[in-house]
Amino acid sequence: MDKLNLLLSEKNNLLQKLKKKQTILGWLRVGIFLLIIYFLFKYFVVENGFQTDLYLGIFFVFIFFILGYFLVKVKEQLLFCKNYLYIGNEIITKTEFKTGLDFEEDIDPHPFAKDLDLLGKNSLFSAISYCETLLGKNKLRDFLLNLSVEKETIIAKQKSLEELSEKTDWNIQFLTLSKSLNIDGNIALLEVKEPVFKMATLAKAAIVLVPILTLGTLLSLLFIEVSGLNIALLFGGIFLASRIILMIYAQKINSISETLSFDSTQYEQFLAVFSHIEKENFKEESNKNLQKKFTSGESKSSRKEIEKLARLLRNYESGNSNIGLILNNFFLWKLNFAQQIEKQSKKIEQDLPEWFDAFAEFEALISFGIFKFKNPKYIFPKISESGEKLKVEEIVHPLLFQEIVVSNDFEIVEKTEISIITGANMTGKSTFLRTVGINLVLAMNGCPVAAKEFSFIPMDLFTSMRTSDSLNDGTSYFNAEILRLRNLVENLENGKPQFIILDEILKGTNSKDKLTGSELFLEKLMKSKTLFSCLIATHDLELTKIEEKFPAKIKNYCFELEQKNGELETDYKLQNGVTKSMNAIYLMKKFGIIES
Repeated sequence: MDKLNLLLSEKNNLLQKLKKKQTILGWLRVGIFLLIIYFLFKYFVVENGFQTDLYLGIFFVFIFFILGYFLVKVKEQLLFCKNYLYIGNEIITKTEFKTGLDFEEDIDPHPFAKDLDLLGKNSLFSAISYCETLLGKNKLRDFLLNLSVEKETIIAKQKSLEELSEKTDWNIQFLTLSKSLNIDGNIALLEVKEPVFKMATLAKAAIVLVPILTLGTLLSLLFIEVSGLNIALLFGGIFLASRIILMIYAQKINSISETLSFDSTQYEQFLAVFSHIEKENFKEESNKNLQKKFTSGESKSSRKEIEKLARLLRNYESGNSNIGLILNNFFLWKLNFAQQIEKQSKKIEQDLPEWFDAFAEFEALISFGIFKFKNPKYIFPKISESGEKLKVEEIVHPLLFQEIVVSNDFEIVEKTEISIITGANMTGKSTFLRTVGINLVLAMNGCPVAAKEFSFIPMDLFTSMRTSDSLNDGTSYFNAEILRLRNLVENLENGKPQFIILDEILKGTNSKDKLTGSELFLEKLMKSKTLFSCLIATHDLELTKIEEKFPAKIKNYCFELEQKNGELETDYKLQNGVTKSMNAIYLMKKFGIIES
């Protein structure tokens, strides 16, 4: 954090200098404005005004606008500094999260998102996201929901994030530029199926002839003696012809502007972000390959092509200004630039989705990189292809921000397929399951994990912990759970290796049925020829006896309670074996629910 604090200190000093510059320029403009008023008043109002007063008035008008230009640039720099400081301070202070991007779609069917709190309020997403655009947020969500099980992909991403985690200033500048984009929704990508001006011969001829006629008429005023009536007729004819042409092509002009998601200012901001990416010197191959998307394809350079599009749009938009009446009616201004915009849009329509996607990926990866930067003690997992399915030392939940947290060691050896965890209420069973699950999500995203040591075999992740019923489609709680378990079995039958996390399965039926059903289900899993590992928490101590039947494939673990000063307490430490303590009756007596 020392590096970040130094960067913020430097940026804050720059901010103070810019504020002083803004104040000075502001007062200078006030002074210049007063001088303009003075000299023009002296020339036009006061008797015997000097010609020099007029020249000085005009001179100071130019100075006024020049100072205005510099003032705008200073304000832009000020906004950049403020946003930079905001993002930098957020990186330092962001720990607990009031809200995150909820993504309103139903995530119940997803194999693990709901159970592991990946999205929504106080989620993993809200914890690690520093994305400023919906593009980046969507990409980060996709990363969290769609895990990679390819060793090479995970390792490449680890290297990418390692490099990005060290580019603190570059990351904050990227996010600052992204913040300025001010994108509220998804981007409607360019789609020019059939050019609207492809057969517009009249339009192509008119945008050449009308400006020539207009300029010719203006020149005739200077060099040829032409009567005022003839000049009026010429301008009137040009005006009438222009109006007819603009009416003919009005719909096509509007259709061109509607194909673009942003105005010129926003494309100029994209230009700044794309330039920021193109100019960076990356060393890791995956980052280089992502960067190359901006300089490959038919367009060769995103920066140059976006710059051209922004310039054309800026000219097109000037046709909507006060001077647009003259520009459109005597030079066919918007028609001319609409055709050029269509041509430029057609040129980049194949590459633009790639640029936007690469931009979004960089934004999402930067969030992961900052997560690594903020958690220097977290480690990149080791990836195995055989042997131990999972081995961790001092693992904790990455969203627990208490100063003191209890860590655990845990391993799943090659032959073990099912690990059963028992324990009284509130001893840490469910938290431990989520700890393992959410760290696996991080691990398969190439992220560092909250552990001292972490090695694993990448497999698809499947959980069943928060199954809920549905009043809308008439699905009962038990039926919903059965359907979810069926999906799990189908995945295994389809040959997809699975890391399975289950919390108290078959809760929706009676105890005897639940026990028998659970035993049969676990036996069904063990008959699978597909690689898997199952971690299951239960209150049914009878279920743990299945270890005696399959000692090589099943292992029991527990969280225990201890009597201390008349109170039952847990140390939240995972132990071997089956729990010997329960606390439901104790807690009910303690809170006066039942009599002691």
